[in-house]
Amino acid sequence: MRIVVQDANIIIDLIECGVFELFFRLELEVLTTSIVLAEITEAAQKKACQAVIDQKALHVVKISTIEYLRLQSQNLPGLSVPDRSVLELAEAEEASLLTGDGKLRRTAKSSDIDVRGILWIFDQLVEGELLLPADAHVKLIELRQRNQRLPQRDIESRLRAWSR
Repeated sequence: MRIVVQDANIIIDLIECGVFELFFRLELEVLTTSIVLAEITEAAQKKACQAVIDQKALHVVKISTIEYLRLQSQNLPGLSVPDRSVLELAEAEEASLLTGDGKLRRTAKSSDIDVRGILWIFDQLVEGELLLPADAHVKLIELRQRNQRLPQRDIESRLRAWSR
């Protein structure tokens, strides 16, 4: 089973698109850190996260105060402590890192960590027949409206493919 480590922006995008629960039906072992989870502040999003934690679908790695301070002291400009925590976890677990954060993506790639984003997740949901292409099309349009930083060319190619 493939191991993936989620960053907060992926969790939030999946919840806001209404595909968070579907994501956990993929054949993945999903990890995140306690400090990434602390970035989820909206009540409905926290509730969705707690539900998948209770089902043991999302595994949360606790970051101690000492580990937090060590992460904080690392010389990785432009990366928050939560970003550093998922970067380190992905490396330790030899996992794919799921993030939409540009700086985190570049840093992970420079460390030879496999990096995937929300569009890869949509691809997996469609390929795994957990999401119909027509539904993926609609949800991707909604996501594009919420998240302007996504690669527009990649979105357009998926929208064309999923509208047939």
